[in-house]
Amino acid sequence: MKYCMDASALIDLGERYYPEHLKIFTPIWDHLYNGIESGDILSVDSVQTELEKKADEWRIDFLKRASGMFFISDDIEKEYAGLVNDIESMKEFPINKHRERFLNGADPWVIALARNIGQCKVVSAEKKSLSNYGLGPVCDVLSVSHINLIQFFEENKIGLPA
Repeated sequence: MKYCMDASALIDLGERYYPEHLKIFTPIWDHLYNGIESGDILSVDSVQTELEKKADEWRIDFLKRASGMFFISDDIEKEYAGLVNDIESMKEFPINKHRERFLNGADPWVIALARNIGQCKVVSAEKKSLSNYGLGPVCDVLSVSHINLIQFFEENKIGLPA
């Protein structure tokens, strides 16, 4: 299984709940970096750009170690165009101020990457509703697998005895 990481998941991991500098969280970070190295944990370049906007010490260090996880390609761009078409044509997606913000951010690119790969789950920490264009609810409508960080830990048996 591959995992497409949203900026919110990475920010929660590094800055909010599981800071890398605390030894107790070493299994999380070892798994993350090993997954990045193996190509099982990835993201898109627009997530990298979001992380660079507030380049504190953790983000700078993380981006150096994780630079190989961020992608963009013609296929991802084509998938993004299809995703925008889906959002603009489906009645489930309301036309509101949140839609434009969503389409201009990294979230639809993360979904496009997951759709392009197939057998990939989007990992996010966002908790917005569909009308606010939360990543999880948008994934649900588009039939893209989505999980939160705790589900990611559980699926990968991070923190559980071997």
